Amino acid sequence: MMVVSNFVTDLWLFLNYSGHRTFWFAFAVTTASIFVFTSGLSFWISYSRAIKRNPQPYRKYFRRFIKLFGLGMLITLVTSLLPGRMTIHFGILHFLGVATLLAIPFHRFGRKNLFWAFFFLLSYSLVRNLHDGLLLLPLGITPEDYFAPDYFPIFPWFGVYLLGMTAGSVFYPTGERKVRLPTPENPLVHLVTFAGRHTLAIYLLHQPVLVALLRLIHGPIPGLPI
Repeated sequence: MMVVSNFVTDLWLFLNYSGHRTFWFAFAVTTASIFVFTSGLSFWISYSRAIKRNPQPYRKYFRRFIKLFGLGMLITLVTSLLPGRMTIHFGILHFLGVATLLAIPFHRFGRKNLFWAFFFLLSYSLVRNLHDGLLLLPLGITPEDYFAPDYFPIFPWFGVYLLGMTAGSVFYPTGERKVRLPTPENPLVHLVTFAGRHTLAIYLLHQPVLVALLRLIHGPIPGLPI
């Protein structure tokens, strides 16, 4: 879904595709919500297992923050070289890096994270009406008429992340699934699980591949220096 959604975004940004905008917007929001929800669920499982071995596994998650946020800043640098309003200041990787640290103190709340999730989700209705410079972008406070092709502020997206953690507390209370479900031996299942174990690599590589394919099929793309 992520690859399809971003491919449609490429068509919109570079080739002026404008068909079925309502459907594709809903598709993009659904895709992003699943992505962030699953990340929160995965954090719950990882952290619940980590504290069994080390009650304070903070170094591990600080390294994860450095990795994700550092890759996000690399994307910021690359997109800043593109013409127009294409710079990604606080995209999904920036957010996931920050969420990795923010989630640590929330782990103790378990199922009560449901209430915190709604706090972040509902607070967005207030934050979105505030405007300031770029420094407050992580909170969802933007300059007026701000646009970025990838933007995931803490309000409301950390609320979706906390919903994933809440689900983790229900289905994986100690980091292990409460009920074992049989996994069918199917090539499609293996493909999906392989992709699930390599989402970061897929995320980093799919856009250059998609843009290169557009360049190969369509020819020169307006606004791209390739």
